Amino acid sequence: MAKSKALKGKDLMIFMNGKAIALATNHTLNLSAETSDTSSKDSGVWTESEITGMNWTASSESVCSADEDVNSYEAMLDAMLKMEIVPIKLGIPANISKDEMPEGGWTEPQKYYGGNALITGIDITATNKENATMTVNLTGVGQLRKETGEA
Repeated sequence: MAKSKALKGKDLMIFMNGKAIALATNHTLNLSAETSDTSSKDSGVWTESEITGMNWTASSESVCSADEDVNSYEAMLDAMLKMEIVPIKLGIPANISKDEMPEGGWTEPQKYYGGNALITGIDITATNKENATMTVNLTGVGQLRKETGEA
């Protein structure tokens, strides 16, 4: 068996509306299950449960970009104010490079976790003498899908 290869955090990105979130420094994906107690007298002292629902959230931390036409603070704030549902994909870009971003930008991953989400929070931090940063929080609307990239 070959030695396992570590997944590098720099390679895993969130895409929203077909574009990578600009200047990202951190991404998080969380999947949670809601449960219901199904214990009965037959259960003895141990609680029994079943999954009754699922939900997912994602977040991204980034350096703010001043560029037009990128997934930046302004673009995400606009989407939040319009209460838009946005498509999300979390995965490794199809044109991943070892050293730097490709000339035309990152392309959407072929293998990913994705679904539709609402932007439920966005923060900007602008500290004197430092780059402005932002955090965006997304809440899934419906199922989180796993796309394997196989036809």
